[in-house]
Amino acid sequence: MATLSLDLESVIADAVDSSIRETFSLMVGQEISQVQTDRVAEKTPSVRQYDVHQTAKYDEEITVVVGLSGQLQGSVSICMGLASALRWTEGLIDHCTDTLDQTVIDAVGELGNIVTGGAKRRLEDHDLHLGLPNVMLAGRSRLAFPSSCDPLQIDYDFGGHELNVFVSLTAV
Repeated sequence: MATLSLDLESVIADAVDSSIRETFSLMVGQEISQVQTDRVAEKTPSVRQYDVHQTAKYDEEITVVVGLSGQLQGSVSICMGLASALRWTEGLIDHCTDTLDQTVIDAVGELGNIVTGGAKRRLEDHDLHLGLPNVMLAGRSRLAFPSSCDPLQIDYDFGGHELNVFVSLTAV
C-alpha cells in the first residue's frame, strides 16, 4: 500500500471537514469549528498491565469507526466524550438523557455513517465503499493504527464540546 501524497491527503481532509460541517449544520442546526489538524504521533496506545480480577472502568469516551475500501483503504474514526455524545443525540433526535444508553450509541453510530458517507460522496473519483459503523466505549487513547498509514487527527469544537476525527487511509 502506498502512502498518500500531500495533495491527496489535503483533498481527503477537506472532504471530511466539509462533511462534518454540513452534518452538524443540517442535522442539529449548529456550527462546528475546527480547532486544529495534526498528524497522529503515537500509532499504538500504551499497553498497561490489566488486573483480570478488577472490574474494567468505562473511560467516558465513545468512538465510532467506519471503514472505507476501494482505491483508498482504511477508516474514519470519530471520538467524543460522553457530554459531547449526549449533546449530539439531543440535537439530532431530541433525546434528553444524562447517561449512555442504546439511543446515544445508535446516534453516535449514525454520526459516523453520515460524516464518512458525506466524505465518500466528495471523493467519488476514488471508487470508495462504505463499511458498517462500529461503536466502541473507548476513546482516542485506545485507538491504534497500522504502520502503513500516517493518520491525521482533526479536532473540532461544537458549543464548548470536543470532538476528534481520525482519518487513517492509504492508497491501494
